[in-house]
Order: sequence, then structure tokens, then C-alpha cells
Amino acid sequence: MSVQHSPHSPHGRELLDCVVDAWTRAEHDADAEEIRRLLADDVVLVVVGLAQADLLGRKAVGAWHREQIANALHERDVPVQRVYGWASVLDDVVRESRVTGHLYGFRGAGRRVSYRLRRLFELREGRVSRLTVWPDLDALAAQLP
Repeated sequence: MSVQHSPHSPHGRELLDCVVDAWTRAEHDADAEEIRRLLADDVVLVVVGLAQADLLGRKAVGAWHREQIANALHERDVPVQRVYGWASVLDDVVRESRVTGHLYGFRGAGRRVSYRLRRLFELREGRVSRLTVWPDLDALAAQLP
């Protein structure tokens, strides 16, 4: 369910929560199209700790998320904390997933993992304009040798 814009649309902290919650539901439901709808045309994706270059644009970031969804079944997030900025929110969770393919470079072979995941969502006009992701790569390495 995309965040719709109307005179009664959420704003401020409520908008930030709506976008992050919609994003998380889309990951859980493996709904790559919903994630793509939440992205700004000129979105930037930064994954901290990986050697990959930053991804630019809805098409590239959407493709990256399709691959993530195809390789890891999102089972649940245990909230740790959310920190709010003017048009941004840092979502800090413990993510539980079953990795069927590769996740952040680690081969899963159907194994379940639990790891800390921090994501900074920056919004412009109700869409994600920049997403910075900090997966706990050490925890993944310990569980996916």
C-alpha cells in the first residue's frame, strides 16, 4: 500500500512511520513493486560495509531490492529503536530471515539468520530519496560461514 498524497495525508513523524512500515510490509510480503512505488525517481542506495558502488535511480535500486527479496525470506523484525529527523528516520531492528540464496554476499542455503539491521530513510515528497543500510555483516558471517 503506497503512501497516497491528499489533504488528509500523513505528515511529519506519521508520514515517516507510514513509509517505513509500508516498506517493511513490502519486504515481508516480497512485494518488489510496492518498494519500487515508494522510491523517488532519483533515489540513492548506500550499503555500508560492502564494496559495491552506491546505486542511483529507481530502476537500479528496485532491481537490488528484487534480488534481496528473492534471496532472503523476511520473517520478522524486532524493533530496537527509531530516531527521527526532519525528513528522515533511522529504523534500527533485529531482522530474522531465512536466506535461500545470497544475502550481502553470504550464501544462505536455506538457513535462518538473526542480525541487526539499521536503515536510514530520507524522504522527499513522501518518497524515499536516499536509503543508507547498515547490516551487521559480522553477525551474518558468524551464522553463514
